[in-house]
Amino acid sequence: MDQGTRDITRANASLSTALAHSTLISDFSEICDVKPPYRIIIEHINHNPHGKDTSDKLDEEFVVLENEGTEKISLANWTLTDETTTGARRHVYTFPQTVSLSPREKAYVHTGPGEDLFEQGNPSRWILHWGRHAFVWNNEGDTATLFDAEGNEMDSLRVVTLKAT
Repeated sequence: MDQGTRDITRANASLSTALAHSTLISDFSEICDVKPPYRIIIEHINHNPHGKDTSDKLDEEFVVLENEGTEKISLANWTLTDETTTGARRHVYTFPQTVSLSPREKAYVHTGPGEDLFEQGNPSRWILHWGRHAFVWNNEGDTATLFDAEGNEMDSLRVVTLKAT
């Protein structure tokens, strides 16, 4: 491989890596991060409420999503899942048609049953209920994955419980 071919290969590899990380390259001399207009993240998983796992604690187990983007995003038919160690999706929550997040708004998805509601505030937030009568998130740790309505993975968060030694 001659020097010119090596340089082109390196430049293509750099471009591929940069594009995979939502990075904009201009003339290869300056690299700057670009935020997409929408970005829904899994901010937190409250996977192990304090005390014994009893049915009255189901609402203390929840996942928090946040819109870190600049545009309002509909979450209609998006799904939130937990995964087994093999990657199988055990539990799937499908977001209702009415749920959308404006920039900085959050959605709290509680494991237990209850009435979904939208709370005005700064920022406003959705309080959603999965409607399950058993815990979803493993106390020793779990992975939450968020998919858009087309099935594209939008974010994933893995939590583990650290044990004292």
